Amino acid sequence: MGTHNVKGTAYAVAAVVFAGAASAVANASLSATLTGYAAGGFEQVGFNSTLGWDSGTAVTLWSVRAQQHAFSESNGNQFLSWCAEVYQGVAQGSTYTFDVVAPEQAPGGDVAPGPMGAIKAVAARDLFARWINPANGFVNGGMADRDAKSAAFQIVLWEITHENFTANSAQGILSQMSLTTGAFRADIGGETAAWYAAIVQSLGADGFQTVGLEGLTDEFAQDQLRLVAVPAPAALALAGLAGLASGRRRR
Repeated sequence: MGTHNVKGTAYAVAAVVFAGAASAVANASLSATLTGYAAGGFEQVGFNSTLGWDSGTAVTLWSVRAQQHAFSESNGNQFLSWCAEVYQGVAQGSTYTFDVVAPEQAPGGDVAPGPMGAIKAVAARDLFARWINPANGFVNGGMADRDAKSAAFQIVLWEITHENFTANSAQGILSQMSLTTGAFRADIGGETAAWYAAIVQSLGADGFQTVGLEGLTDEFAQDQLRLVAVPAPAALALAGLAGLASGRRRR
């Protein structure tokens, strides 16, 4: 999520959503404005939808904001979100009308990768259940490593939603996850790389966990995923402050 520069064009890269909405309702819609960014940072990532999960063909990497987004709905509800589409965009201050869908149906529209489907959704729910705090919408843990952990969380999510896995189970796709081969790639290091490894290793441990998620899709804007829970007002105030401090480029 954030600004993504591709061939000189700036795109705002969104993230999976921590929501102020009550629940996912089929074919419902909502209007929301991107108000800022929360924890995370810029990372080098790339995506080529034509490649298989084990392809070694080179993929061009771009500096992308792997960072939470803060949205405000027209009814006053606020939520934090994570990006579901690397190469689709949203712009700070702009308002979007999203369709509210089940996570299996996100991301939607004509931009790759398309809907994640049932198997990937199992992994995505497990990811959120283990790593997102339902009380405030941030990744679990304290402030000290929140940026690195959030960037790693976003990259794991992109790997789940974008990779062309062939496995027929959620456990199977975990064995096919890699940032150095396949359709989705990332070049990360330091704390972000360490947290990426820890997050991937945790997935599916002692069974896949579940949590309420919903997708927000817009044909002309970056799709989101959000946790179905109401964040504390203080959490979103902190998100606004974090957005001012997290715009630095990590690579």
